[in-house]
Amino acid sequence: MDKIRDIISENTLMGQLVTLFLVIVAIIILVWSFHKVIGRMTKRGLDPAAVPLITDLFRYSLYVIGLLVGLNIFGVNTNGILAMIGAASLAIGLALKDTLSNVASGILLLFLNPFKAGDYIECGNVKGKIGGIGLFNTTLKTTDGLYVSAPNSSLWGAPIVNFSRNKVRRLDLSVGVAYGASLDEVFDIFRKMVAAEDRFLKDPASAIFVENLADSSVNVSVRVWVRASDFPSLKREYLEKIKKLLDEGKIEIPFPQQVVYLKQD
Repeated sequence: MDKIRDIISENTLMGQLVTLFLVIVAIIILVWSFHKVIGRMTKRGLDPAAVPLITDLFRYSLYVIGLLVGLNIFGVNTNGILAMIGAASLAIGLALKDTLSNVASGILLLFLNPFKAGDYIECGNVKGKIGGIGLFNTTLKTTDGLYVSAPNSSLWGAPIVNFSRNKVRRLDLSVGVAYGASLDEVFDIFRKMVAAEDRFLKDPASAIFVENLADSSVNVSVRVWVRASDFPSLKREYLEKIKKLLDEGKIEIPFPQQVVYLKQD
């Protein structure tokens, strides 16, 4: 054993390489253990959208520590390197202002949690279903299957509309009927339609009213409350259904028109 220690001395190149190898093995074990812990935390309720950011922060921190340890093994004075980095931190911060802003925004999004994985959000010109929050960007998937990568700072610096956070949403269905149509008949058609649909919630109560008197039509609105998960399908379904119900009731849906009078001198 003493002979092995003499051959693999910390002051020899062989000893330094062996020590470096052990450090790399330790880092690999730590990364593997970290992924295991994150997997268990995800099963216990950790938001999957936060996993990429947490993983990136841990991995890059571990890489930096491993690099410093490796330099120390080979006798490099890391204190001098850290002092140089500290002295140059202002210049580095200015040069990487946007990058550091994305990192800070990602951390704030992680802790304040305005959305989670699978939520459909709209933020400025960005909209889609959340995939995950990374160290520098957040990934989304649009309804037509496109991949969107948005800088974290762009999401943090603008109002976020989360369409999935609340369990209940209001569905507004509006249609214009002719001025000659009977409003009592129109309201009766809509009341029966609402009463026949189990997916429309009873509380909050629905509302049917005249929204406004337009140039060519009387615009009637039907407001019902539905579960957020049912909202897209119900909206598509009932835009078509309202048209069919009004056709069956012989209620005219007028198109925009103007009446022009010609006056002859």
